Amino acid sequence: MRELWVSLSTYGGVPTRTALETLWTAGIRHVELAIGVKPSADTVEVLQEYGRRGIQYRAHHAIVWQERRSFNLAEQFDRSYFERLTDWMAAMNITAYSVHPGSVSTHQSNSINFWLDHLEQLAQLCHDRRIRFGVETMYPSLFDHTRRELLRSRTEIEQFLNLMPGVELVVDMAHLNLWHDCSTEEKLHLFQLARDRILEIHISDNDGLRDTHTAINEKTWWVSHIANFPSDVPIVLESRMNHQGVEQVRQRVQQTQALFDGVTVHEPGTH
Repeated sequence: MRELWVSLSTYGGVPTRTALETLWTAGIRHVELAIGVKPSADTVEVLQEYGRRGIQYRAHHAIVWQERRSFNLAEQFDRSYFERLTDWMAAMNITAYSVHPGSVSTHQSNSINFWLDHLEQLAQLCHDRRIRFGVETMYPSLFDHTRRELLRSRTEIEQFLNLMPGVELVVDMAHLNLWHDCSTEEKLHLFQLARDRILEIHISDNDGLRDTHTAINEKTWWVSHIANFPSDVPIVLESRMNHQGVEQVRQRVQQTQALFDGVTVHEPGTH
């Protein structure tokens, strides 16, 4: 059975305890920590409690823990913050962490080396703590032309993979739906381009205009191409399930799992 994880962000807008209790009762035992839930004074204790119960964690970007902070690695790097964060993740037995690459002003032209240095420092902190580290594919914005997301095209990703051999890639299928300048075949080629360097695959749906994290259905663009997904890479569900009941959450996760069960995978180089 394919390893399916559920992002904590799928049940946002409520305290961490409420979100984890809902996911736990729905039978979910693999959770990726992410923003969206409401932090509280007992957040760390809650995460530890459900860890002891049997939930396993991965971590993504500005995760919910004892410190709440947004960051943009293309512009800044607070080393002491990431030292505390990676120490905490190691203590929680979290062995995979991924981040957004960040964005730059469209007027900036010399920030790439700055960004690569930040990534290299964070990658080293993770490596020293035996945490696998990856960066997520992003997308061009159709609405904000003052800033540019990094890793928003296949060309940028190919350059990144060559420049940062020690960093893995997170492929977000919903983000690829916002790539309007390349074909489906070109999008799926990322799996061959990155090969053994894909940390995880994020899944949800959107309308092709914004990253809205909507529910997956039979018309979601990547569903008919699941056979192209690498067989040994964890899948992370990011479709919003806010305010849904336990049984609705259970059914949504089971339906998602069913999409992957029984699929014959096309390994790279085969058809």
